[in-house]
Amino acid sequence: MLLCLFGVAALGVACSSPASQAAGPPEWAYPSCIRNPAGEALDNVVPLNVPGSSVHFTAAQIARNSAAPDWFPREHSAQPAMLAESHSEKIACAYCHLPDGSGRPENAKLAGLPVGYIFTQVKALHAGLRQPGQAGWPPTVLMQQAIADLTDAQIVAAAEYFSGQRNASFVRVLEREYAPAHRVGCGIFIPAPGRPVSLQQRIIEMPIDAQRFEKRDPHTAYIAYVPKGSIERGRKLAGSGGDGRTQPCAACHGADLKSGPDLEGPPLAGRFATYLFRQLYGFQSGTRAGDTAQPMQAVVAQLTQSDMIDLAAYAASLKP
Repeated sequence: MLLCLFGVAALGVACSSPASQAAGPPEWAYPSCIRNPAGEALDNVVPLNVPGSSVHFTAAQIARNSAAPDWFPREHSAQPAMLAESHSEKIACAYCHLPDGSGRPENAKLAGLPVGYIFTQVKALHAGLRQPGQAGWPPTVLMQQAIADLTDAQIVAAAEYFSGQRNASFVRVLEREYAPAHRVGCGIFIPAPGRPVSLQQRIIEMPIDAQRFEKRDPHTAYIAYVPKGSIERGRKLAGSGGDGRTQPCAACHGADLKSGPDLEGPPLAGRFATYLFRQLYGFQSGTRAGDTAQPMQAVVAQLTQSDMIDLAAYAASLKP
């Protein structure tokens, strides 16, 4: 279930339940985008660093999204030039997905995904068959703009590169009744002073160290706060299919959700919880559409948003 879904289903016809559609996209899964005020000058003199790296960048260099800061160039293979720098005003691929493909909660972790899967998703974005679950959500819109002019050869080169990178997880999934105080960043929550807030039926995922996150450090650690009991509920639902409400995940993603060469679905274990939830919601709402999405849409049609939270929490809690 979960994603015979995720990988082979990138496109498809809407088959969501009326109750789910009426609820609409949950705001917690699609934080708005609050950036620094336009025109604010950033320092281009003082060298900044991150723990464990001998590389330095200024604040202005880090903010320049047409070139990706690479803090640990020895931890990944040589990037195709067009990933590291766009040579235009568009965002460089590695700026959002990071040079090692580890990504961040507001976008996809590409490291270790099958080449064909990455290619199919980019083509779906090209064709308008993959849209944000919340209309106009900035991270997806920026992705659509960034890949608009890519050729098939460039997409293949990017897919081969990211597929070859090591899939490591930097997220811990913690079951809690309350989440720490936080504020909205750009498509993600950031820790903030204040009292804890009731988690209820939400996933609140954020970096532990906001400064490392803002510097685009690929070693940034994250915590996904999920409702109590959600990991075990997700494990049972993924394994059994919930007495016919959906299908077990293993057939497409493997018993450990790490997939494999003979399986159609991509690896899900250890990926960001909020990202996983958004994909499930996208299949159910029809914003991930097209022929290859239809199997996944059928799988998620009867799931509640609480079910999707449980599945995302379980998959994110697994080691890749």
